[in-house]
Amino acid sequence: MTGFKMDPAEKQQILREIQQFVWEQTGEEIGVIATQVYFDFFQEKLAAHHYNKGIEDAKKIWEGQNARLEEEWYALEIPVK
Repeated sequence: MTGFKMDPAEKQQILREIQQFVWEQTGEEIGVIATQVYFDFFQEKLAAHHYNKGIEDAKKIWEGQNARLEEEWYALEIPVK
């Protein structure tokens, strides 16, 4: 995703978590540059998928709420005799 901005403090926390994860999984200590490379790779590969899934989920919620609202509108109608 282009133009994606992240809070610097949140990014630093994620970078620390990546370093910790790699250490726990491999016993390898990675530096700042390697950690940033991992972060950039996964952000590039996953961010758009997660974003699109969030949009899809929000759309489904909106459609459900819109359908309920439409039902409520019809319930307000007074039958014409």
